[in-house]
Amino acid sequence: MAKNIVAFRKEKKKGRLGLFLVLLTLGVFVSMFTYNGMELRKQKKELERDTAQMEVQLEQEKQRAVELKEFETYTHTKKYAEEVAKEKLGYVYEGEIIFQKDR
Repeated sequence: MAKNIVAFRKEKKKGRLGLFLVLLTLGVFVSMFTYNGMELRKQKKELERDTAQMEVQLEQEKQRAVELKEFETYTHTKKYAEEVAKEKLGYVYEGEIIFQKDR
């Protein structure tokens, strides 16, 4: 009977070591998953911030596209052609009087 008790104690010690190793391994895995989860949350926040900035930029570019389309339409009018002729080329209508400041 004494041999059985000694053998049982040795098995109990081996079982404790195995349990300790299993728990240690489990702890390492939990730590790794926790760390990776925190990194992923950080990346998610950065991507959400970048997405919000890009949405604002997209709206600005859409507004700019509308303004450019309006300007393109305006440049095809007779009024625009007259303005360019007067301002850049110095043209005037026949009989039109121009007053200029002395330089």
